[in-house]
Amino acid sequence: MKNIKHIFFDLDHTLWDYDTNASATLKQLYENYQLSNHLSVDAAGFVQSFFKTNDQLWAKYNIGEIDRDTIRNSRFEMVLNAAGCKVQLDHLGMNDYFLYHCPRQTRIIDGADLILDYLVKKYELSIITNGFNDVQSVKLEACGLAKYFDKVFTSESAGFKKPSPEIFDHALGEVGFSKEECLMIGDNPKTDILGAENAGITPIFFNPTGQLKSTCEYEISHLSELMRIL
Repeated sequence: MKNIKHIFFDLDHTLWDYDTNASATLKQLYENYQLSNHLSVDAAGFVQSFFKTNDQLWAKYNIGEIDRDTIRNSRFEMVLNAAGCKVQLDHLGMNDYFLYHCPRQTRIIDGADLILDYLVKKYELSIITNGFNDVQSVKLEACGLAKYFDKVFTSESAGFKKPSPEIFDHALGEVGFSKEECLMIGDNPKTDILGAENAGITPIFFNPTGQLKSTCEYEISHLSELMRIL
């Protein structure tokens, strides 16, 4: 691609392996809180309940139906209920445990460090994420990827969420490049890809499972494929 000078990346599921890191934290939480005594599911079932509930909450957050505090205050209460809990447990404490330990997990998406080593020599790199300030920076430091990025733009700091074009416009203004000089790489067709298209930025759809559908012109299943495109 010609004239590209800056690349925006999504973080969770694109560079930082949210599923693996969250699963490890949740299994630790299950043991520490002795949830086998209170739930009708084992640790794997608890993890499954979390992901289903969490995905539903984030989908509502991304379209503005709920706010950050609703996710944090309600998430584990909903997970416990879905997992068959019949007693009152410290769901807020569980959320605090999760928010502290999960961002400090270090698993990254396969090939993320290698492709960033390659790209950072040719382009400036930034993050655009709908995640929150206090956890996204911890993730980047813990997994060793912070060194690659000049700036991190969160929906919390920008005041807008992907797919709103305003968060991309904010980022463009901060990095000082035109939309024609930038790319957006992400795994979510509804936020990353549609958002970039709404802002006039060329997107690259990272679709490792091949299960999601998008009309995006550029699609990859492994981050190493960026070497042939860029």
